[in-house]
Amino acid sequence: MKKLFLFVLVALCTTGLYAKKQVVYVEYFSYSNSVGDERAEQVRAALISALTTYQHLQVVDVASQSSLSHEKNRRSDEDALEDETARNEKLKQLGANYIVQGYVSSLEITENRKVNKKGEIKLHYDAVMSYSVKVIDCENGTLLSTDLFTYNEDDDNPEECVQDMLKKLPRDVKNIVTKDFKLRSIILDSDYEAKNGNLQKCYINLGEDDGLAQGTVFAVKKAIIKVGRVSWTTIGEIAVESIVAGDLALCKVKKGSKEINAALEEVISIKDSDPNNAHDLIVESIAFPQKSR
Repeated sequence: MKKLFLFVLVALCTTGLYAKKQVVYVEYFSYSNSVGDERAEQVRAALISALTTYQHLQVVDVASQSSLSHEKNRRSDEDALEDETARNEKLKQLGANYIVQGYVSSLEITENRKVNKKGEIKLHYDAVMSYSVKVIDCENGTLLSTDLFTYNEDDDNPEECVQDMLKKLPRDVKNIVTKDFKLRSIILDSDYEAKNGNLQKCYINLGEDDGLAQGTVFAVKKAIIKVGRVSWTTIGEIAVESIVAGDLALCKVKKGSKEINAALEEVISIKDSDPNNAHDLIVESIAFPQKSR
């Protein structure tokens, strides 16, 4: 296995319910001998392009960062593993909370010869590509997720096969971003709009500073307390209607208007009588709009 080190995305993300724009560093790919540097770089570039379509992410190519450029000179898995702790510490010092590592295991193109009715030989190509992505919490080194992606394409042109597969990468990036780079906040109970017991609009304390985009969808969760323990259950969905300020957005209710309204009124009531035991309704992103390239 040739080593050009691992593909790394680093996201600066909150550890609580409040976030700022997540910074994403893209490192070099690790790849098998059959893939090669040029093909691995094509996959890497496609992922960078896809990541830039998410407004809450700030994408930075780590190759341009002098403090990390020495990573390109790594040549073995052993070297990377021995220095894993030191590398994570350096990334933490740069403000990184998460690392995503990727490995391109295969990108193969097979040539097929076909004879048409006129006896002419026509070339046709089949291609397959596989790669994996890991998301790691930089703070404690915990592996958060691992995803494996495989594509198959065929075309009369071998390069078109590759390009057709690369066009599918945004779908993978969407899954990774939605699952691992979430935005979290709370519903503000100081100002909202309800009618006939149904919540229609509300505010959350995320906004322009967080890269929040109009159309972002959040799941709404309320606290359930049993035997002194708090768990969270989803009661509805809201979508960002407009960005009001750097830390404020107006949302409209998509699902569970009655349930959310009842839960919000309950929160307000508890705050009036026993504020120390009140739990705000939290929201967690489940779908992000993508800006055009």
